[in-house]
Amino acid sequence: MEQEKVSIIISACNEGNNLIDTVNCIWTNTIGVNFEVVVVDDGSTDGSGDNVAACFRQENRVVFIRTPGLGVAGGRNLGAQAAAGEIFVFLDGHTYTPPGWLEALIEPLNDLHIGMVGPVFASLSETKGPMGFGGTWRGISLEMDWLPRQSDNPYPVPILPGGCQVIRRRIFERIGGYESGMTKWGSEDLEISLRTWLMGYDCVLQPKAVVYHLFRKSHPYHVEVPEVIYNRLRMALLHFNSERAGRIIDHYRGMSGFGKIMVWLAGSDVSEKRRELIKLRSRDDDCYFTRFGCQV
Repeated sequence: MEQEKVSIIISACNEGNNLIDTVNCIWTNTIGVNFEVVVVDDGSTDGSGDNVAACFRQENRVVFIRTPGLGVAGGRNLGAQAAAGEIFVFLDGHTYTPPGWLEALIEPLNDLHIGMVGPVFASLSETKGPMGFGGTWRGISLEMDWLPRQSDNPYPVPILPGGCQVIRRRIFERIGGYESGMTKWGSEDLEISLRTWLMGYDCVLQPKAVVYHLFRKSHPYHVEVPEVIYNRLRMALLHFNSERAGRIIDHYRGMSGFGKIMVWLAGSDVSEKRRELIKLRSRDDDCYFTRFGCQV
């Protein structure tokens, strides 16, 4: 049987040497898998994308795309459009992937009920730092908290963090990819995890796979706080019942710029998209939050 092709998609902006280190690591430690790397240089001004393009210019398994700044969701969607694989691995451009990482991550996808797989995350800068085994919701703020290990075998979790998310092409296309209405950064990983569950698929943590991630205190590009909150409120309005969405809105009502965010949402496609998504899903948000014991 012909081996399925895997497309490792990295959308990055101003990653410095992290980006080429990430790609080199993939090249060195990914053995026995038919793969390509799709690099989306999303508006970098530090030459990081140019370095990758120059280093791998003669390698036909590296696809390089330049964009003016689409944000994480837009960059990943564009990378998926250019990818040739049957399996997509969305990976941050500041990671270390040890030997055996990819084989372990794609193995659970043989189960047709599983929509997305993620690894254990460890800190790239702290050798004895804590490890994250998937994520859960931090109440009505819609931020994420890391979970502890629950099993030695793959198991369902409410959230797979965006540093590394693995999904079959056909499922990615069926659920609609990353949410195109998101701003530059924030909650795109939580939203696609939630939507995958609502569409009837499981998101599972593969404890046999570890990805080392550079956790940073600030972004190498400008991120506006109101844009981050916009993404959280958009997610709530897309997927939550009226009572739950109302609680989220009330939580953020007192923040600076709240009125502007609500006007922005009112002028968006969120209502139309909500109606479309509710027709497609096979689970509702009450079922989802009850299953994982989340108080949102």
